Amino acid sequence: MLFLTAVSIGVCVGMMRSVFSTAFIAVVITATFALATAVSPGPASYFNLLIAVLGYNAGLIAFLAGLFALQSRQVA
Repeated sequence: MLFLTAVSIGVCVGMMRSVFSTAFIAVVITATFALATAVSPGPASYFNLLIAVLGYNAGLIAFLAGLFALQSRQVA
């Protein structure tokens, strides 16, 4: 579920086509996990952060691949 949410965020940010938005959301994801780690009474799993970052990157890559596929299809 975390991976799919991060992929959705990556696709949505990719649709904005803003470098600032892409970088800002990456920082927000990391800051959210840092804050959750700081206020959590128990141990935190950084594996979830890894899953979120990989999902975010996968969403961006999927959007760019889809954009490239549609653009190359129109040229031919």
